[in-house]
Amino acid sequence: MKTYCNPLPIPHYPRGRWSRPEGKDAKRWGWINDRAVDFREMADPTVIRFEGRWYLFPSPGQAWVSDDLVNWTFTPIEPLDPGYAPTVIQKGGWLYMTACGNQMWRARHPLGPWECLGEIRDENGKPAHWDDPMLFVDHDGAMYCYNGLGKDGIYVVRLCDDDPSRWAAPRIHCFAFDPEHRWERMGESNTRTDQSYVEGAWMLARGGKYYLLYSAPATEQKNYALGCYTSDTPVGPWTYQKRNPILRSNGGLINGTGHGCIVEGPGETLWAVYTTLVRIDHVYERRIGMDPAGFDDEGNFFIAGPTETPQLAPGRSAHPERENDTGWVAVSLDTMPRASSQKEGHEAQYANDNIIRTWWEPTGDPPHWLRYDLLFPYTIRACRTLFADRGLDYEGGIVPAPYRYRIEGSLDGDTWFPLIDRSENTMERHIAYDVCDAPQPARHVRLAVLEVPPGMRLGVWEFTVFADRPA
Repeated sequence: MKTYCNPLPIPHYPRGRWSRPEGKDAKRWGWINDRAVDFREMADPTVIRFEGRWYLFPSPGQAWVSDDLVNWTFTPIEPLDPGYAPTVIQKGGWLYMTACGNQMWRARHPLGPWECLGEIRDENGKPAHWDDPMLFVDHDGAMYCYNGLGKDGIYVVRLCDDDPSRWAAPRIHCFAFDPEHRWERMGESNTRTDQSYVEGAWMLARGGKYYLLYSAPATEQKNYALGCYTSDTPVGPWTYQKRNPILRSNGGLINGTGHGCIVEGPGETLWAVYTTLVRIDHVYERRIGMDPAGFDDEGNFFIAGPTETPQLAPGRSAHPERENDTGWVAVSLDTMPRASSQKEGHEAQYANDNIIRTWWEPTGDPPHWLRYDLLFPYTIRACRTLFADRGLDYEGGIVPAPYRYRIEGSLDGDTWFPLIDRSENTMERHIAYDVCDAPQPARHVRLAVLEVPPGMRLGVWEFTVFADRPA
């Protein structure tokens, strides 16, 4: 695959950790409209490069492996779920992993087996706990953990060389919530000058300078964003970068773009892999996005995103942070769609409004179809289909399974030809990004859904058609 598109079509997105919880968690972790339902999520990603391959460790647990940062394969590991916001780093012949909580693991390989080193202990040997930790190894071999969640912001602690589950010294405060940084304020309009969740630290060292990334104001908000402080040492003092925030949604399909990581891609390029927000069935219903990163002429670190249209895959551009767009544009937005049927409140127009919290839902059993009149014969290059998993119920046996569908084109609306054929699809993937093997002009495009996972109702958050940008 030479291109990719957000949100990433990673297979086997896992069950949300707070799907149908019981007891105190059922009251603490609310659902939209107080509905306790099953949902899927993936967030807070750490991606590492190890022996020529990339390994993804997200919340809530498990691992995925890739040869190109685009195509990912699910691989279960032990521990099954180390906790939220896992972080993995390599030092010497070992990899170390920790997460929100109080334990540290190590392994020789990213897929394990992982062994627990024990509980985290402070410089006095007392049990310690950290939130949103990020492990970092400096050029001299010293290991640090950056962590924090809330108004107090980010802390850093040096870890013992022989046992990184122990602190080598007291932790040091890096920086706190600053209401002068308007984007850090809580509230969808950033109106709360008294509150923020400064969290999700990530450290990047380049050219003798340290770039400490962080997120605010809260992962459940559309304006969740990434910022950056800099320093000449790994422990500070820290200076707020002139260019901030470095990644923030423009209010479209890809929103809530915070808490991620920076990983080296092909050709020493840098890529940000980050959280994106869904928030339909639960406040923590999230997905994963990716975009290139780099430094501007003044030395400020930035991320070239968030993007919502097809981009060149890692390795296709020597400087993707400068120009990585394919030139393919969404030509289906705000057209007037037609459908085989539609449920009240989930009409066909919700499949192309570029809002992830709405969806088209037909009635009855498949097959179902949705079609667009693009009003002009564009050369169709790719399509993105976001299936909504309506009726997911793990305990009831209604579980993720492959969607089977075809995407067809037409010049006159009567005679149809194939653009993409997934009628025999065997991949469990509710986010689909399909590139046409043979791009060709079409004025009309039709999504024909032939089969949905047993027991589920069809729902389509978005069906987007991408075509060459007209000259």
